[in-house]
Amino acid sequence: MESDKNSPEKNIVIPLFPLPTTVFYPNTSLPLHIFEPRYRSMVADALNGKGEIGMILLKPGWESDYQGTPEIMTIGCLGKIKHHSELPEGKYNILLSGLYRFRILNEIKGKIYRQAQVEFLKEINDKDLTSEPSPIKEKLIRVMRLYLKNLPEGTKIEQALDMKNCCKLGEFVDKLTHHFDLPVNKMQEFLEQQDVQKRANSLYSLIEFKNQLIQISKNMGGREIDFSMN
Repeated sequence: MESDKNSPEKNIVIPLFPLPTTVFYPNTSLPLHIFEPRYRSMVADALNGKGEIGMILLKPGWESDYQGTPEIMTIGCLGKIKHHSELPEGKYNILLSGLYRFRILNEIKGKIYRQAQVEFLKEINDKDLTSEPSPIKEKLIRVMRLYLKNLPEGTKIEQALDMKNCCKLGEFVDKLTHHFDLPVNKMQEFLEQQDVQKRANSLYSLIEFKNQLIQISKNMGGREIDFSMN
């Protein structure tokens, strides 16, 4: 993987917030309730600094060492605290805005929460959506709209996605992936894939496949079938 030469900084130290089922993407938002003492300290330090936190996925088997340093993935997403509210007992509600994919180079000790030296990762084969039409974008809009029609909150999600106004294909694909129902391991695969065209094509295939499963279920009179995509 290549590091992102266009990112503002490289090889910096960031706080890490490992979670077992949360995969975060650039250009998306993530609300979090912070209650553990180590992460309350992390947020307090972030608010006194750049306001940045690195979200990272815990590897399977984390339960046996959650209070320690369970194994984590090497690729995560840096977010910036856009809004926060301080609650009683030093707890917080925060809203993170996704900035960059990062790769962990090594972990740094010295705090009660985890930190790491990281490098930001470059988007490969990204496309400017403002200069010319993008066939894959139009295909993704079509299948995503069909998928959202089957969700109770589909109209609300489509409005939030604002699919026509993304400037870059990478931004567009990340936003769609964030709102698409995928297993956490598949979400991590999309985070780790730096090639935007490959991400776009894979996402299109998955959404189209899920739409086919939904249609089969309807044809069977609403009978439940397994929609998982392991």
